[in-house]
Amino acid sequence: MKVIKIITVLLACMQLASCQTNKETGFVLEKNKLYYNSKEIALGMPVEKFTEAMGMYDRIDIDTSGGSVIKDYYWKTKLISVNKHSENDYFFLIKMIIDKKTGKLIEDNNESYEKVFSMEEITSKYGKYDSIKEDKTSLRISKFFIWDELGFSLAAYPETNIVGNIFVQTLHITKFRELDLGLVKTRDEQYGHPPTKEILNRRENDIAIYERRPKKEYKGNFTYNGKTINLKQIGNTDWQKGIKGLGIDNSDYDPPGDSPQWSRWIRKSSDLNVTFQRFSNMDEYDWSETKREDVGDLDCIQNIVIWWNRTD
Repeated sequence: MKVIKIITVLLACMQLASCQTNKETGFVLEKNKLYYNSKEIALGMPVEKFTEAMGMYDRIDIDTSGGSVIKDYYWKTKLISVNKHSENDYFFLIKMIIDKKTGKLIEDNNESYEKVFSMEEITSKYGKYDSIKEDKTSLRISKFFIWDELGFSLAAYPETNIVGNIFVQTLHITKFRELDLGLVKTRDEQYGHPPTKEILNRRENDIAIYERRPKKEYKGNFTYNGKTINLKQIGNTDWQKGIKGLGIDNSDYDPPGDSPQWSRWIRKSSDLNVTFQRFSNMDEYDWSETKREDVGDLDCIQNIVIWWNRTD
């Protein structure tokens, strides 16, 4: 009897060890469930619950946008209007025509905009405007919880700390996009002149984007329907190997209204969708991209976004 008990215990230990060995690491999408390191996670769950599976985040980034003022000035007899955005240090002068049906001023689509840097310059030429319209954009606040070392983050609803979506960074933003982080001075700055407001606005926007991204890339596993890829092994030059490894290279995963060559979309439900975005610098150079000679050849999964169709 003792021998049987020993054998039974040994078999149980072997089964337990086998289960532990077969535990899937990284992100796992199985049926309509999402896991990380074998612990279930979900969009819409509280961030506090989310950290039980993911571990504690490294930092929180609060981003605000909107809240700007847009003014439109009209000179009805001179057939012009001037547009001024509060974030710009210039005005757009727009040629107008009178709509024959309504009698209202509308843009003359045959004319291009003229950039002007002071209202005095405009009024000295056209006189005082006849009317003014002012619009304000609503202020939007976004909250990001960031795991720098692991390479992913989540966007949360600020009031409730509910997980809105999960962003997995598989290619760092500095490898595919030229960012102005203020580290390199413009020509004006080199000569002691302040940069334009347009440059400062772009720099502020680039810094905000950079700060809400993880500092490192995710190089772990992603499993879908029992098929696993390792992002580190795939590397940065084989997009096709990545999507084939997951079995998402056929038309069932075509993104709507987009080129199938540039992303793949797993549709599970309104509460669970996954987009695999592609980046390649093997074709024509885009002015907003980093130079190929600086970052090398790239053709890979740029990021993985796990999201839902929530509209409230």
